[in-house]
Amino acid sequence: MDPTSRRGQLMFKLRFALGTALGVGLVAFNLAACSSSSSTKPSAAGTGSPSTQTTTSTAATAATNSAPPPAGANSSASAAPAAPAASAAASGDGEPLAPIGCGGITPAMVNALVTTPVTSITFSSGFGVYADHHFECDAGMQVGVYPQDSNKAQYTADLAAENAAPNPISGVGDVAVYTLAPLAGMPDVYAHKGTVTCELKPSSTVTDYKITVDPSSLTGIATADAQAAWATKAAGLCTGVFTALKA
Repeated sequence: MDPTSRRGQLMFKLRFALGTALGVGLVAFNLAACSSSSSTKPSAAGTGSPSTQTTTSTAATAATNSAPPPAGANSSASAAPAAPAASAAASGDGEPLAPIGCGGITPAMVNALVTTPVTSITFSSGFGVYADHHFECDAGMQVGVYPQDSNKAQYTADLAAENAAPNPISGVGDVAVYTLAPLAGMPDVYAHKGTVTCELKPSSTVTDYKITVDPSSLTGIATADAQAAWATKAAGLCTGVFTALKA
């Protein structure tokens, strides 16, 4: 065989073998590189599964929204202001001084004078407010009050209408008296202090009151001393009215 020809064949086989080996090696190298790159490349979405990330994000958002705002910070979701307190009830249509003046009389004061106990003191000023602001207290007897009788005109006129001699009562107001009109079973009381006149008008039924009846009287009239004592005690109701009205 021709040596040159044999050499050429050997060289061809050698190149072929080297080329094959080199190709295989490159393929193996590329596969290894791809495998290494796949195992070490970080995930673009970050750590954790998508569902875990969503849950964490939602919880974080809720926690942030529920947290109180920093002190002094303004918030559009701040609570609405509290409703204003209910206004006080309007006073009645009658004389506003009536509950004040009559409030100076207590049931205990009245029960010391009457036989049928009372539990409360009521008042009336008619259907409105009178020009002179007078009113009445129902305290087991009629108690008339005239808060603006500064010149004593009401006091003087009503006392004169009794047509009976006045008997002085000491220690009550600026002036106080009681009268016993003809055929009257109980004394009436008139008192004045400052600008206020107070008049007590009990009924004619003596048994309605705690007073000693004259045993010799055919009509059941109280004794003179009993009248004076009862009238002096009853005048204490006017003292209560004067105090309440700051006369």
